[in-house]
Amino acid sequence: MDLSIALNATGVVRQDDAEARAGWHSERKDEGGRHDRIGGSMSLCAAASKTQCEPGLERAGLSILWIVLAIGLSVLGSALANQSAAPPEAIDLGAYSPEARAAARERLKTTQVAVFAGGRHGFIRGERVSLDPDDWRTEAIMFKRKVLVPERFALSAFGLKRLPWFGLGVTEKKGLIAVADLAAREKKEVFTDERGLVIVTDEPLTLSDSQLIDSIITLFDTPEKFADPQIAYRNLPSLKAWGKFVNQIKVTDEQFALFEGPETRWRWMPQKAYDYTGLRAQELNSPVPEAGVHPRVLFSPEDVPIISSRIRSSVTGAKSLLDMQFLLGQSFLDPNTSDGEIFRRLAAGNVKDLVLNGDTFERQEPGIFHSDVAYLPNCLTSMALYCLLLNDDDLGRQTASAISHYYALVEPEIDGINDKPEVYRHHWRDVRAAVGYMDLGMAYDFSAKWMTEEQKVLMRRVIAKAVAGRRGYGQNGVARMRDNSWVTKELTIFLANLALEGEEGFDPEVHDAGVETVRAFLQWGIDRHGLPHECNGTSGAGLEFQLLSMVALARRSDNMLGHPHWRRMMEAQIQCTSPDGTIVASRGTGEGGPLSRQIVSAFKVFYPADKHADFLLGRSVPLRDFDAETYRRRLPANPGRMRLPGPTVPGLTNNLLYDADGHGATRAALELPLDFSDPIQGMFSSRSDDGPEALWINMQARPDLYLGGGPLHHDAGSFYLQAHGVTWGRDGLSPSDGASKNHSVILIDGKGQDGDLGEMPVKVQYLGAALSDDGAVATADLKYAYDYVWTTRIESWDQPHAKAYEWEIETDPDVVKIFKGTQNYRINFYRPPLSNPWFPTLRAPFNPVRYAFRSAALVRGAHPYVVLVDDIRKDDESHLYEWQMIGGFQAVALPGLGAEDLVLSTRPGAGAAAGNPMLLIREVGPSVCKLQSSLEGQRTVISTEAVDPRFRIVMIPFRWGQALPQTVVDTASGAAELRWSDQADQLLFEIGSDERTRLRVLRDEEEILRSK
Repeated sequence: MDLSIALNATGVVRQDDAEARAGWHSERKDEGGRHDRIGGSMSLCAAASKTQCEPGLERAGLSILWIVLAIGLSVLGSALANQSAAPPEAIDLGAYSPEARAAARERLKTTQVAVFAGGRHGFIRGERVSLDPDDWRTEAIMFKRKVLVPERFALSAFGLKRLPWFGLGVTEKKGLIAVADLAAREKKEVFTDERGLVIVTDEPLTLSDSQLIDSIITLFDTPEKFADPQIAYRNLPSLKAWGKFVNQIKVTDEQFALFEGPETRWRWMPQKAYDYTGLRAQELNSPVPEAGVHPRVLFSPEDVPIISSRIRSSVTGAKSLLDMQFLLGQSFLDPNTSDGEIFRRLAAGNVKDLVLNGDTFERQEPGIFHSDVAYLPNCLTSMALYCLLLNDDDLGRQTASAISHYYALVEPEIDGINDKPEVYRHHWRDVRAAVGYMDLGMAYDFSAKWMTEEQKVLMRRVIAKAVAGRRGYGQNGVARMRDNSWVTKELTIFLANLALEGEEGFDPEVHDAGVETVRAFLQWGIDRHGLPHECNGTSGAGLEFQLLSMVALARRSDNMLGHPHWRRMMEAQIQCTSPDGTIVASRGTGEGGPLSRQIVSAFKVFYPADKHADFLLGRSVPLRDFDAETYRRRLPANPGRMRLPGPTVPGLTNNLLYDADGHGATRAALELPLDFSDPIQGMFSSRSDDGPEALWINMQARPDLYLGGGPLHHDAGSFYLQAHGVTWGRDGLSPSDGASKNHSVILIDGKGQDGDLGEMPVKVQYLGAALSDDGAVATADLKYAYDYVWTTRIESWDQPHAKAYEWEIETDPDVVKIFKGTQNYRINFYRPPLSNPWFPTLRAPFNPVRYAFRSAALVRGAHPYVVLVDDIRKDDESHLYEWQMIGGFQAVALPGLGAEDLVLSTRPGAGAAAGNPMLLIREVGPSVCKLQSSLEGQRTVISTEAVDPRFRIVMIPFRWGQALPQTVVDTASGAAELRWSDQADQLLFEIGSDERTRLRVLRDEEEILRSK
C-alpha cells in the first residue's frame, strides 16, 4: 500500500500525492545502505563482525510511530469488513499469509540465531525459544543502538557456558548482552535490519525479498503486540482498507513526539498494603487437588459438603436451590419439554441429527429466561454445580455426558475458527460465542468427576483449542487500560484455561496474562476509595468473573481479596447511595442501580463481619422463619423472567455458590462520615444526617477519563438532590440517554457539552472538597467539557461525528502518559481486533467558554440547605444560559415568594396537606433570572440572558406548613442572608482572580464552611 504523507511548513500533516513525497516520509538511503521502507523493498546489511546498520534503529521508533498514527487516522474504506467473513484462502495477507510465514520459518532453519527488538522470544536454528523461561514478559531491548537479550538465552544460542574471557567489548546491561557483539567475537556473520532484526549465521546470508524479510519479522509477533505494526498495515485487508491519510486531523511533529519512547511504567499496589482483617478463609485454604482431579478451580472435592451446608443455612441459598429445582423441573428434567428432549438426547449421545443454532439447537424452545448468557452451556453448567451440591451422582453423570456431547458438536466450529491465518487467531472474542465463554471452564470443572476418560480428553482438547495463544479483551493492551467491564468479562479465558491446570492443553501465558489482568483491574478498575471506574450497571457484567478469578487465585497463594480497593468498595457504595436507598449515584449507561448482589453477597461470605455488606443486602428473613414448602408452593406456574441461579451469570440472578443473607444495618450504626469526596473520579456526596429523609447532594466531575469512548454520559458536574425521601433532582432523564441537554448541567443557547453525533465526554478538573462538621462544599472546573469533545471511535471518516469536527490529538499529560509507547499493541477498544489501526484519544473544539466552574455545598443545621454556585461565561456577548435540574415537579404559589423564588411540590397546591414535602429554590445571584418547572418536560430550569450570569442558587427543603426563611441580598457585595427564627446564616460569594467564586458560610458571625 502506498502511503503518501508529508509535512507542510507549519508541521501539520497533510495529504500529498505519491509522486510529491518529501522529507522523512520519502524512501531514502543513507551511508549504511539502509532503506526507510514505505511500499518499496528493504535490504539487509551484511556486517561480519560489525554493527554498522544498527545506528538507524534508534530512529526507527519515531518513524514507525508517525506512520502508525497517520494510518490509524486514515479513511476506512468500504472494504472494511469482518475479517472472518471471507474464507482464509480468499484473503491476500502478503507477509502474513500462511505460505509466506512458512517460508520465513524454513529460512530461519539455516541460521544460528535470530532476535528482534521488542520480541519476547528468539529463534535458535529455526526453533522458537523464549528469551526468559522464568518471565514471559521479558523482551529484547535496544541499548546504545544494539539489540540486547538475556545472557542465558545468548549463551545457549551460541552453545557457550559463560562469556569468553575476551568478552570485553560485548555490550551489557543488567543481565542483557548484545547479540551482534557476541556473534562478532564468535566470528559469525551478522545481518541487521534497522527495525530491530538481528540474524546470525555461519555463512554469508543474502535476503533481497522484502516480503520474506517482513514475514521473518512477523514471526516475532505475540498475541499482545506486533513486532512491526507497519507490516500489518501494509498486508492485512482490514487495515489496508483505511487507505491514504487524507488530512483528517491536525497534528504537529511535537505532538507526535509526545507518544514516542517506552511505555509508562506504572506502580502496583504493594502486598503490604493488603488488608485481610476478618477474612473467612475456610473455603480458600483447602489444598488444590492433584492434576486431573475436579472440581479444582474454585474449590476442592472435600469442600463440597461444607459449601452445600453453608448455602442451605442461608435463606438466600435455600431459595436459590428451590428455584433451580423448580426451573429445571419445568425444562431439562421434564422429558415432555423441548429442553427435556434435548437433554435426554445429549446425555445419551444421540446427537446424529441435532443441528446447532447458536447456543441452542434447531426447533429447541428454551424453557428458562436467559438473556445475556449462552443458553445451553449456562444451564448445563449450573446443573452440574447443582448436582455437586446435592450429591446427585445419577443426574451428575447425565449432565456430564450432555456437556461433553454438546462440546463435541461445538468442536468443528472451533476448528473452523482456528483454520484462519495465525494473525487472526489471538483473540478470545473470535471464539467466545461458539464455546459459551462464560461457562466453558466451569462446565468441565463442575462435571469432570462424572465424565469418562474419553469425555475428559474431549473437553481438555476443546478447551485447549479455544484458549491456546489467545488473549481476552484488554489483555492485548497495556495493563493500565484494563479498567472496564469487558476486561473482567473476558477473564473467562483465564478461568477456562485454569480448568486445565496440570493437564494437557494448559497455557501458562494465558494464565499469567489473566493474573496480571485481575491485579490490573483491582488497581485501575476500582479506585482507592472503592468506586468502580464504570457505573454499576456496566461493571456488574464482569465483576462476577473478577470475583471468581480472585477466589481461584486466593486458593493458589495469590490472595487479592485483601486488596484495599476491593475492600473499600462496599463503603463507597453506601456513601453514594441516597438516604432512602432508591438511588446509587453511579453514572453512565446502566447507571443508578445498586452494585451486583452477587458481589455484595460474596463480600458477606468472605468477610462475614462486614456491616457494610449487611447494609447493602438489607435485612433478610431469619432462617427459622423460612418455610421451604411454603416458598415452593408460591413459585409461579409460569416462571416468566425467572433466571436459573449460578455463579457464571453476570450479576443478573443469585450467585448460588456465594449466596448469603444480610442481617440489616442502619447507616448510623456504620458510623460513616456524612461527607464523601473521591478526587480520582470527582465524586462528591454529602448529607445532612444519617436518616432516610436526610437532605442529600451528589455531584460528579471526572478527572480520570482518558479514553474517547465507553458507556459514559456528557454530564460533567451533574448532580442528584434528595430530601424527605423525594428525589428533586437527578443526574439525567434515563440511563440510556447520554446527551447533556437531558442532564443537570447548564446549556448555552441550547447547547451543552455534546452535539448528539456520537462524541465522547472529556475529563474535567475536580478542584477538591472542603469538609467540616457543619457542611461540605466541592468545586469543579468544567471548562474542558464545553471546550472539547473526544473520540477514539472513528470506524469510518464518513461517520457523522467524524466529519463534523476538526479533530486533533489530545495532549493532556495524563492521557499521553497512558497512551505513550503503546503503538505496537493490538488492542482495539470497540471494533473486532485488527479492524482499525492504533490511535490515541482525539479532541475537537466544541462549545468553547471563557470559564465554567461549579461548586456544590450542603450546609447542615436546624434547617439544612444546598447552595449551587455556577460561574460560566462563553465570551463577551450576551447568551441564553439555562441552568437545569432534571426532575419535573409541580410549581406552587405561596405567600411571600419573590420574583426569583420557586417552590416545588410532590402534589398540586390544592392537594397539598400539612407535612407534604416541598422544595424552595431561590436564586440570589446578580443576574435577573426566570425560574420554571415542567412536570411534562421533567426538569426545573433557571434561565437568563446575560454576559456573565453568576448563578447562585439556594435550595431549601421544607414541609407544607413550615415557615420559609427570609432572604436578604446585599446588592453591593452580593452577600445573602438566610433567616429563620432559630437559625441565621450569611452566604458570602468572593470572586477570585481566576473568575471562580469562593463560598463562605457564616453562622452567628463565625465561619462554618469555606470553599477550597
